[in-house]
Amino acid sequence: METNNIVISSRIRLARSLKNYPFSNNTNLEKANDVLVKAFNAINNVGNFNTYRLKNLSQLALEEMLEDHLISSQLIENSDISGVAISDDKTVSIMVNEEDHLREQCLLSGLDLKRAYDIINDIDNELNISLNFDYDKNFGYLTACPTNVGTGIRASVMMFLPGICLTNNFEEMVNAVSKLGICVRGAYGEGSQANGYVFQISNQFSLGKTEDEIIQLVESTVLKICDLEKKARNNLMANNENKLTDDVFRAYGVLSNCYLIGSNEACEYLSKLKLGVALNIINLKNPEIIDELLKNISACKINGMSGANLSAIERDKSRAQYLGRVLKNMRI
Repeated sequence: METNNIVISSRIRLARSLKNYPFSNNTNLEKANDVLVKAFNAINNVGNFNTYRLKNLSQLALEEMLEDHLISSQLIENSDISGVAISDDKTVSIMVNEEDHLREQCLLSGLDLKRAYDIINDIDNELNISLNFDYDKNFGYLTACPTNVGTGIRASVMMFLPGICLTNNFEEMVNAVSKLGICVRGAYGEGSQANGYVFQISNQFSLGKTEDEIIQLVESTVLKICDLEKKARNNLMANNENKLTDDVFRAYGVLSNCYLIGSNEACEYLSKLKLGVALNIINLKNPEIIDELLKNISACKINGMSGANLSAIERDKSRAQYLGRVLKNMRI
């Protein structure tokens, strides 16, 4: 099934703990530092990674890593004891001393859970040789959170679902997939908001199923959601084409010509524009540019591009200039 313009990315994350060490929420500085040193030494022996202690990073660097899904908010909360290793191509990151001692993840574009798992599983097997993960023959991998006990795997897919939301079918979809053991969250996981119709679809539990079974469950559910999203988009065009077309062209007009714009408003308009491109309402010379713009409109990305810590009004102005510069002559 064609999943373009619906599936954004796939991620496999493995939760692992080291034997004979307390979990990160019940440790001391000496033991946590020992875990960090051991983990970094092992990681440096399995591939080309850049390793960072979070306490040595600037707030801007931490925010950029968080937005790029390379670290979590909890890792930042544990910054006095935590660290992260990031591969050169930024597809793999390994968080150390988050909720578990290690959170290993691989993030790939599109619907590609199996390849993401193969990549991170190879790394995990090599790390286990020197780190000796805590494993029980009856329960599987032992982790800080009971929902991760077993395989320790979280398979997740980021999806763009404006059709389901705009046709008021979102709650029905969430209730249906929850019965399958699937949860729907915002783009940054539990407790996060779903800005721009972007949601994270993932398994709820890892105990009692194999890695392949969990991956298959998530992938098959994602394909069903894709089918629902396509039908919802067709219904939007059939029942409300004029209003939808007007919304799309108004979004392009605002983004191309505004003087000030906040990140939430920019996200809303870019999401409408992305839907318009997917439905062939509007044609752009480079349709993929919308995803790049969505990644670059946050406060920290605008500050990073400007090379300064801008005030709120300065950021809104700089964001508007950036969007206008990119989109002004993009229509075909």
